[in-house]
Amino acid sequence: MTMIIYVAVFLLLIAISVPIAFSLGISTMLAFVMTGDPLDLFAQRLWTGLNKFTLVAIPFFILAGELMGGSGILIRLLDFARLIIGRVKGGLLYINILVSMLFGGINGSAVADTSAVGSMLIPATKKEYKDPEMAAAVTAISSVVGPIIPPSLPMLIYTFAAANVSVAALFAAGIVPGILLGLSLMIVTFFIARKRNYPSDKRKYTFRQIIRILGRFIIAAILPVIMVAGIVGGVATPTEAGCIGILYALIIGFFVTRELTLKETYRALARTIIITAIVMIMIAVGNVATWWLTIQGIPADISMFFQNFTNSAALFLLFMLVLYIFIGFFIEQAAAMIMLVPIFAPLAETYGIDPVHFGIFTVLALGIGLVTPPVGICLFISSSIAKVKLHRVFVVSIPYLVAMFVVLLLITFVPQIYLWLPRMLGF
Repeated sequence: MTMIIYVAVFLLLIAISVPIAFSLGISTMLAFVMTGDPLDLFAQRLWTGLNKFTLVAIPFFILAGELMGGSGILIRLLDFARLIIGRVKGGLLYINILVSMLFGGINGSAVADTSAVGSMLIPATKKEYKDPEMAAAVTAISSVVGPIIPPSLPMLIYTFAAANVSVAALFAAGIVPGILLGLSLMIVTFFIARKRNYPSDKRKYTFRQIIRILGRFIIAAILPVIMVAGIVGGVATPTEAGCIGILYALIIGFFVTRELTLKETYRALARTIIITAIVMIMIAVGNVATWWLTIQGIPADISMFFQNFTNSAALFLLFMLVLYIFIGFFIEQAAAMIMLVPIFAPLAETYGIDPVHFGIFTVLALGIGLVTPPVGICLFISSSIAKVKLHRVFVVSIPYLVAMFVVLLLITFVPQIYLWLPRMLGF
């Protein structure tokens, strides 16, 4: 009975738009009261969830991305993308996808990607193609690709929630799926651009301009290479890599591009504090909820149910795929991982599923929820920038969502296509 009330209160709070962290915290606190557990224990478990030194990496990763975003790096990535792929039909759409892949690899956040890239490319695409829905759709959809390509904030959060996989292994495994996702979106764009007869960019570049663009791009590309190579190579921990990223961003912003100001640094620090606070509250509350559910024997009951239902790892993954897609409709990616991963990651291991495989699958499956209503925060941001109705943007997004779902199926049921890389590196 307590469990039914717990779930009902949680769902009710979500339904009336109470933030996920507070919905989970209030329902868990009510469960403590109903079961007679002391509230002092509730506070203790909140602290226990945060009493991990490795969590320091989260604000460092966020701050490094924010500083790079204020250093003029996005303009350099845009110039590079225009040079590489801008002269084909619908070039701005290809540029949007490529920039999202590159910029996502720097800031590791789909939401930040949508906001930053969208504010630059959506107005330009609207003006060039007279198709604001398509501009918003491509921006939102492609932003999901960025965090799959390391460094990735969602992967960092997953490692803390799962506790059975290293962030270095996930980073190494995310490279191939990220590229596959980007290519799949470009294939869809190829057919749409030809069908709608979008114009191409006739701009020509001199050799000197090409060298200048490439040089400016290398400055931007070095940061994710340093961070990912350091972590995957075992040279630096995620926390140390985050520190290196911040130092590099400060040097580049103040002394190379000279576009990072003290005012923008203050804004980056303020945004980092806000985002970190949201994540940390969710982690703390999620730890309490997971502990209470474990004490009630819920994970054991779920494990027994699955083992009695099927011994097939493929069937288990299919069920998880449906569950993740459904959860993504209502709960944001990071919150969903903090709530679900501690329960299902150990269960996946009992089916012999590689922890790295389950991690990449989880990050992408829940990431799709960022572009599906009713939550769909990336879809909401891009439609707001484009000043069009969200449902119209979603309709235009459907071909891209189908392409992403095909890649998700490959990642889920043919993990060999990307697990070879982390295995080759010794993970």
